[in-house]
Amino acid sequence: MKTRQLTQMALMLALLIICSQLTIPFGPVPLTLQTFAVLMIGLVLPPKYAGLTTLTYLVIGLFGLPVFSGGTGGFGSFISPSFGFVIGFIPASFIISYLKQRLKPETNSKLIGIILIGTVILYIIGLSYMYIIFRNVLDIETGFMHVLQLGLIPFIPGDIFKALLAIFIYKRLQRIL
Repeated sequence: MKTRQLTQMALMLALLIICSQLTIPFGPVPLTLQTFAVLMIGLVLPPKYAGLTTLTYLVIGLFGLPVFSGGTGGFGSFISPSFGFVIGFIPASFIISYLKQRLKPETNSKLIGIILIGTVILYIIGLSYMYIIFRNVLDIETGFMHVLQLGLIPFIPGDIFKALLAIFIYKRLQRIL
C-alpha cells in the first residue's frame, strides 16, 4: 500500500466520521451525511481500499470510539435498528468502486446508475437488519412495509441530493486524483 493510498483512505475515513457526527434525530434511523461519505469513498478509492476504509470505520466504532452517528460507539451498537446501514457501508462502497473501475463511466447518468446500485445494496442490508432487530431483539411486531416507511421513504429526497452532490464533487476531484 502506497503513501498516497493510505492518505486517501485516511481522508475518506475522516470524512465518514465527520459526516456521522452531523446528525438530525429522525426516528430509528437518524438523518446524517454518512451515505454521502460512503458514496465519495466508493467514487474516490479503488474497490479494495473502499471496502477496507468502511470496514475500519465499523471496527473502530465497535471497539468504542464514538464515530457512529450521534457520537456513539461500542458493541452495544449491534442492537441499534440503524446498525445494518453501517454494515451495508462496506459492500456499498466496494460495489460502487468496483463498478466505477470496471465500467469506467464517462457520463453522469452512468455514475448515477452505479450509485443507485450501491444505494440499493445499502438499503437492502440496512432495512433487513432493522426488521430483524425490531422483531427479534426489541420485540416490536412490525411488518416490512412499516420498516420501509421508517427507514427508506423519508430519506429518498436527501439521498438523491447526496448522490448528485457526490457526483459533482467527484467530477471536480477527478483531475487531482
